[in-house]
Amino acid sequence: MKKLLLLFIPLFWACQKQEKTQAIHYQTLDYVQVGKLYATTKWPYVIDLKSGDKRLVFVGCDHVYDDTTHPQFAIIEQYFKDFKPQIAFNEGGQITKTYASRTDGMLKNGETGLLKYCSDKAKIKMMNGDLADSLEFGLMLKKIPREQLYLYYVIERIVGPYAMGAYRDKSFDENVKIKIKKWFVDKGFPLNKNEQDYEYIKKLYLKYMGKPLKYTGKDPLTLEAFDLEAFDYINPDCKFCAIGRVSKEVRDSVLLSKIDQALNEHDRIIVTFGGGHALAIEPALRQIMARKRK
Repeated sequence: MKKLLLLFIPLFWACQKQEKTQAIHYQTLDYVQVGKLYATTKWPYVIDLKSGDKRLVFVGCDHVYDDTTHPQFAIIEQYFKDFKPQIAFNEGGQITKTYASRTDGMLKNGETGLLKYCSDKAKIKMMNGDLADSLEFGLMLKKIPREQLYLYYVIERIVGPYAMGAYRDKSFDENVKIKIKKWFVDKGFPLNKNEQDYEYIKKLYLKYMGKPLKYTGKDPLTLEAFDLEAFDYINPDCKFCAIGRVSKEVRDSVLLSKIDQALNEHDRIIVTFGGGHALAIEPALRQIMARKRK
């Protein structure tokens, strides 16, 4: 079932262009429906839209970190070669680092690492398609209790990627310590010193899941150890899955506004985001492109 997403063009765009902030209605897919489409969708899920002189390529990716042969990587590179994008948008924050090679980018940061490598090679900007973490935290904390939101974010942003092969240059415990400081404390998520380590995560997990973690703190970390199904936004009947859906809808609204604005200034855009986002916002992307015909 399609739903209408009320999208307010963020104030920072309006301020930059000295334009009045507008409200735009976009059709998107509900994330429970997106979950039902997952099993029959071939990954990567590529949305390639043309309208007049405008072209938008949105590569809906698997978040793969340890398999450089995954077809999404060759597809991203082929699009850079074929239609020469003028600007790129990535998921997960502004990336300033450079990568020594395509393989270095893929192994360290999956599709985002490769996108940055290709963007640098093509001498184009790669921009953050998400909203700033501090802003997202502020918006989400108005909707979700702090402890629950924190536990969800840690599972989504640290545990899940690590279990799938990311950040393996350090142990899981080291990653938790470093990334909670860098990704949460430094970005304004309200945590005291006693809430910034793995022991606190275990306490929250026991409190809200009603069972202790299976993971002892030593590799290998498995997806089952943290019952990641109970945090997967595609599942309809669980507390933390619902939190995930709210987070993704907030992020989608910002991504759509950035794409919309960028198409006023550029003719060729490439975006890499998770496959779920691609399925959810495809109707809205088609709406945007229909308005951009020259």
